Amino acid sequence: MSGALRILHLLAYHLYTGPAEPVLRLARAQRAAGCDARLAIDSLRPGDLAARAAAFGVPLEPGLALSVKAGPILCLRDILALKRVWREGRFDVLHAHRSHDHTLAALARPARAAGRLVRSLHTERALGPGRRWQLRRADGLVCVSRRQRAALLGQGLLAEERVIAVEGAVDAETFGPGPGREALRAELGLAPGAPTAGIVARMKPGRGHELLLEAWARVHARLPSARLVLAGRGELEARLRERAARETWGGSVVFAGYHPDLPRLYRALDLFVLLAPGNDGTCRAALEAMATGVGVLARPRGALAEIVTDGETGRLVWAEGAEALGAALAEALADPARLAVWGARARAEALQRFRLDRQVEAIQGLYEGLLGAT
Repeated sequence: MSGALRILHLLAYHLYTGPAEPVLRLARAQRAAGCDARLAIDSLRPGDLAARAAAFGVPLEPGLALSVKAGPILCLRDILALKRVWREGRFDVLHAHRSHDHTLAALARPARAAGRLVRSLHTERALGPGRRWQLRRADGLVCVSRRQRAALLGQGLLAEERVIAVEGAVDAETFGPGPGREALRAELGLAPGAPTAGIVARMKPGRGHELLLEAWARVHARLPSARLVLAGRGELEARLRERAARETWGGSVVFAGYHPDLPRLYRALDLFVLLAPGNDGTCRAALEAMATGVGVLARPRGALAEIVTDGETGRLVWAEGAEALGAALAEALADPARLAVWGARARAEALQRFRLDRQVEAIQGLYEGLLGAT
């Protein structure tokens, strides 16, 4: 980085989930590069994000409730506090990460503020109806995919140079090839040679778990030795377990629950599956699997359409429905040689493309361009 900028990241969140980890990694990298990067979070609700920020070495900015659960009085207090931040010029950039904190920062901003307001759009919902007022009041926008950027530019909200697409980043040292594959497979009840697909995602509507189980019935009919690992928790878990328990193929589905050692879990898989982005639009789980040397089978939703190189690092399933998904899964799992090639290429792609230094450099370039503009 060429300048020691003062950056305040705004994240109206209290849990270490969704976009929280990417934001903390970005702030830590900015601090390592000499910037004074700080973070303001939801201080109203109890959660683990404050402790995680401390572990990352990212200082918390006090004095803000920054909560979607805050009533009008606390929101007004936040606006007044942010007005002081803008007026005093303590930060060169206020970088908002959710619609709530973006709105508060935009409402608080004086007409001639010296600092700049930047917004990262972590989900497709951030581009939804009713967001134009908000997005127009950002000086710059950070998108998670080229397609998202094109959609924004098509709306004519900001000039091209003020809207950038920045791919996600992964820690390729933590997530990489290593030991533990066969031991974990044994713990999960997987036979040594069983072709295994897996998904790591919160079990909630919109993530595709029910479709995946429907497709898995077709996989099992063609490839009875194959196994499916579902890792994570969520409101749909009980329903998914009940569905699997009713089916003759239910024994081929393994519910791994919350797994604290994700690198080891990815290594136990032959193919990673992700059907839709979650609250972190960079689809971090797909990047982690790739860095670990596992190919990805995905539907072309959000950034997944650009993360996976079809036929090279995995497979994109463009057709809708369980029939197409099941056929694609069965075809992939029946070809160990192809899976090995996908995994090797996925690892190489992660090392080359999905690097934190590239992400930080692109965002720094946006900051500096905005601050240099008149």
